[in-house]
Formats: sequence, structure tokens, C-alpha cells
Amino acid sequence: MATLDLIVFLLLGIGAFTGYKQGFFISILSIVAFVFALVMAFQLMGWGATILSQRVENLTFMLPFVAFIMIFLGVILIIRGLGFLVKKTLDLTLLGSFDNIAGAVLGVIKTAFTISLFIWVTVSFEFSFLQDWQEKSTVYAYIEPIAPVFIRWIDAYIPFIQETINLIQELVNAATDGIIN
Repeated sequence: MATLDLIVFLLLGIGAFTGYKQGFFISILSIVAFVFALVMAFQLMGWGATILSQRVENLTFMLPFVAFIMIFLGVILIIRGLGFLVKKTLDLTLLGSFDNIAGAVLGVIKTAFTISLFIWVTVSFEFSFLQDWQEKSTVYAYIEPIAPVFIRWIDAYIPFIQETINLIQELVNAATDGIIN
């Protein structure tokens, strides 16, 4: 078994364990809370900065950032707190064990996506160590396409993702050309 295979299996095992401990409900709720908190923080950032500016006289240029962080963390804490109350109730029923098993499966899927995303980034930056590892790996062919396929699928609904990826690649290429020259 190759080094990359061992690392992937170890990370997938950790993902399954964390997913099992959290459960499916909390894992899904964490993803939803993150997205919802981002949207709310951007929407309410101006309002929060206005309220903070009435109470703070120095460093006013940082108020939008501080307001964003406060709203973002506040929304996440509220949603996660309510989620844990529901999770504790769910654990008292028969659905609690199914929730944990489904959480383990979701944990493996999230970890596989994260590994695939890491591989995608390292291939984009042309790191040579990965090429040596992938030749000996049996798992690489299954893990590598997950993130690119998912991003292409999401891009059909949210087109700015591919534009952002292209912009980042242009910046990386420009920086690399600047270093070489």
C-alpha cells in the first residue's frame, strides 16, 4: 500500500469518527449555518457598523470587519446551540443511532471532498511530490476527481465559481512568472 493510500485512509477514518460523533443532523446543520451566517453577516454588516460607530470613536475603519465577525459568529452560535438541543433530543430516540451512522458516512464524504480539493490545488500549483505518490496509489484515481466534478456541477447553478477559479489561476501564473523572471 502506497504512502498516499495510508494518509487518505487515515484521514477518511478520522472523518468517519468525527462524523459519527457529530451525527448527520449536526453535520448538515453546520454546513447550513456557515452559509446562512455568511449571508446574514454580509447583509447586516452595514447596520452593525452603524451601531458600533455610535459607541466607538477610534479605529472606525475596522468597524465593518468587526461587525461582520460579530454577526457571523453570533448567527453560527445561535444555530449550532439550537441544533445541539435538537440533537440531544434525537439521541434519546431510535433515530439517534441512525443519525450517528449517517453522520459517519457524511464525514467520509466531506473528508474525501477536502482531500480531493487539496489534491486539486497541489496539482494546480504543480507540486512534484504528489506525482511520485500518485503513481503508486490505488485510491488516488477515486479521490482526485471528486472536487473538480462537484465544482463543475455547482458552477452550473452558481457561475461565478469558475470565474473565481480562473482569476486565482491567472494570479498564481502571474506570480510564478514574476518569480521565474
